[in-house]
Amino acid sequence: MFVKYLRLLHTFGDAFWILWIKFPRLSQERKLEEIRNWSQRTLDVLGVQVVHDTPFSITPPDAPPRLLVANHVSWVDALIIQTIQPSVFVAKAEVKRWPIVGSIATGCGVVFVNRGSPASARNMVDELSSALHQGYCVAGFPEGTSSEGSDVKLFHGNLFEAAISHNIPVQPLAIRYTNPHTGALCLKAAFIGDIGFVQSLHQVLSATGIHAKVHVGDMLSPEGHSRRTLAHLAQRTVSSQLALLNA
Repeated sequence: MFVKYLRLLHTFGDAFWILWIKFPRLSQERKLEEIRNWSQRTLDVLGVQVVHDTPFSITPPDAPPRLLVANHVSWVDALIIQTIQPSVFVAKAEVKRWPIVGSIATGCGVVFVNRGSPASARNMVDELSSALHQGYCVAGFPEGTSSEGSDVKLFHGNLFEAAISHNIPVQPLAIRYTNPHTGALCLKAAFIGDIGFVQSLHQVLSATGIHAKVHVGDMLSPEGHSRRTLAHLAQRTVSSQLALLNA
């Protein structure tokens, strides 16, 4: 376990080097590649192996902007999505105060949102619109909270406003964490209840390996939708995908 923590501290050090020393000199394409590669290295240290349940190929860095949405189980979800498509993420404001990770998230351009604040929600849409205008994909978890991963809660509509206003497709993803030995649902990564980030991190590192099964669904067009109907369609789609992973 001590060795795992040392390796993780090394990856955190890499993150600070990449974000504050290398990033200012890199093109957008190179920045996205750095984020993808760092995320994969971090998952390797955590002992989390991503297993794609659908045919999948790495998305090129210059792929057209899209909104990626997924069910939310853990802070590990963001690392998984970054290996699929590096994106500008939306996260709850509390993440900014997490040790080390909060600084890394800030350096990555994460958009922080205060729950229950209409002004914060409007600012989120503005910042996501700016990221899309610059050619970045954006990603988030419309449930607004995390769960054990056995079902999908209601998707809130705020996140979908940027997709509608910019007419970009929505990429639904379903994530399920399993025991690599039994295939059963694994709760080691679940960030639920009163558990803090440090405790959750220790829980993940102490697991004897975790498989993250990912189902990449067909993209959804925002045409003809309000943010509410698009959120409902995306929720039903991710729920159906998760049911396939749970079968």
